[in-house]
Amino acid sequence: MSYLYIYLSLIVYFTIWFLIATFKKNNGLVDIGWGLGFLVVAVSSFILSKEFSIYQLIINLLVLIWGLRLSFYLFIRNWNKEEDFRYQNMRKKWKNKVLINSYFKVFMLQATLCFVVATPIYFSNLYVKSNLSFFENIIFIFGILLFVIGFTFEVLADSSLKKFKKNPLNKGKILTTGVFKYTRHPNYFGESLLWIGLGIAAININNLITLLSLVGPLVITLLLLFVSGVPLLEKRYKDNLLYQEYAKRTSIFFPLPSKKVKYDEQTKK
Repeated sequence: MSYLYIYLSLIVYFTIWFLIATFKKNNGLVDIGWGLGFLVVAVSSFILSKEFSIYQLIINLLVLIWGLRLSFYLFIRNWNKEEDFRYQNMRKKWKNKVLINSYFKVFMLQATLCFVVATPIYFSNLYVKSNLSFFENIIFIFGILLFVIGFTFEVLADSSLKKFKKNPLNKGKILTTGVFKYTRHPNYFGESLLWIGLGIAAININNLITLLSLVGPLVITLLLLFVSGVPLLEKRYKDNLLYQEYAKRTSIFFPLPSKKVKYDEQTKK
């Protein structure tokens, strides 16, 4: 029943965002609600837990920091902006059935995905860790370390991109410095890594069901790599010559040293 209560809390939460987005005529606002949705999971599962531990509090605190930062960043960027091209295309496709499709195919889908991705959060709360062995502490610390690295990549990517776009001299250019020198999608890599870290940190050796906490990180990674993240942006810039030159020397996802490509090799095609 605990899982049902958590899911229902997300249904209510994303329904509220549906009403806000309908009023603003901007379904892209659901992106703002995404980060805060995990806080809803953290709070609801924390309340449902019967005991508390420092490990549980650390994971919830990290989720709080990540969720607030992401949603605040997207709020500043998107609240009064034009609806994102992805959702505009959906409106054109749905025509006179925008409301019903928006509710189920955008907001309820987000609620369901949030519930699936959030497995590390509610497993850490519902199956509380306590009195861990040295080996179990090492696993927990390793998971938290991965989270910190992923979070750092995400913050650096967002801040450098924001600064880059503010400079009018960069209009039409491609950001290729900082973390973007090592991966074309550092924010997506960071997102994947921090969830993998949370999934590992949430594993409780005494409750093997918590191995399912890795389902969420796996799902978000697959979505970013093959569905809603990397493919959409790569398709958007497929005709951008500057981006294609950048792509030849830069890893698409996992950070790697920049490749050295000779000029004549770059201009063959």
